[in-house]
Amino acid sequence: MTNISFDPSGGPQQGLLARIVGGVIGVIALIGAFMFSAVVFVAVAIVALAFWGWFWWKTRALRRQMQEQMHEQMREPTRESPYRSPADEPNVIDGEAVRVDDERNRLGQ
Repeated sequence: MTNISFDPSGGPQQGLLARIVGGVIGVIALIGAFMFSAVVFVAVAIVALAFWGWFWWKTRALRRQMQEQMHEQMREPTRESPYRSPADEPNVIDGEAVRVDDERNRLGQ
């Protein structure tokens, strides 16, 4: 039967040079990962900024039209709204039924 030990201190000790080389490689790897993530972040930011600029440019006419409509509504507050609600109609109850006054079809007459 083989005895397997998972204790890292049971193996041969690393020398000072091996520790230094391992530390330097670890620092270089961390710096490389940081630089790569910074480049990716900048690339994503540039793409997002370009998309925002394109979207802003394409919607400028719509924004101008909406702004003109808002100014128009503020100048003419007495103008009737183009949209009517069912409550504005005297014969509509809850928007689903219409009440018709018909004297001929009443009960008892």
